[in-house]
Amino acid sequence: MVKTAIVLNSVVQKGLIALSGLLLFAFVLFHLGGNFLLLDAPGKYNHLAAVLESWGWLFHGLEIILAMALIGHIWLTISIRRQQKKFHPRYTHLRQRERWVGHWSVNLTSRLMTITGPLILLFLMIHLSNFRLHPQPRNLEQMVQQLFQSPLWLWGYELALIPVGFHLAHGLSSAWQSLGLGHPQITPSLPYFSQMLSGLIMLGYAVIPFVIYLQSP
Repeated sequence: MVKTAIVLNSVVQKGLIALSGLLLFAFVLFHLGGNFLLLDAPGKYNHLAAVLESWGWLFHGLEIILAMALIGHIWLTISIRRQQKKFHPRYTHLRQRERWVGHWSVNLTSRLMTITGPLILLFLMIHLSNFRLHPQPRNLEQMVQQLFQSPLWLWGYELALIPVGFHLAHGLSSAWQSLGLGHPQITPSLPYFSQMLSGLIMLGYAVIPFVIYLQSP
């Protein structure tokens, strides 16, 4: 009974990790679409920010939901990791490696999850301190352009995208499996699809700062 309860608890936790991760992934996609406005006509990026903030309590409610998803994602991941070490101290890494029978890149992104997670959290804290927590009034478009005119900030941002990409590369396919949506015909290809999608998203994020830097006077 105890072992069954542990297994059920682990399944529920993995499902919640998957759901919170997919919610955060949706935000990553929306944020990328918004960032592309920086390459459009001047003022469009600020207009988007103004529209979102005009939503008032709805906008702040979405922020709270995202914050709760992030906190829950971190807490549940730490919890399930402790369970794995407690009940399978010798074979945790082997089980993780065998889950996706295959390519070295799949095993690499899986093993790096506990490293990329904290790095992403650090990047997020710096990112929020620069933009979201900046005192009013603020011209976000001008702030971004000024920031990426500095080679130090430019390359720091580009390097910070690496752990984000690795985390997404494994997280997307793992979330699909955790929610029980796998299929014998598509499951073997999920990790590779996840890697390609993650690479395209990170490429989008990486190109925007370079374009801003090259366009700067």
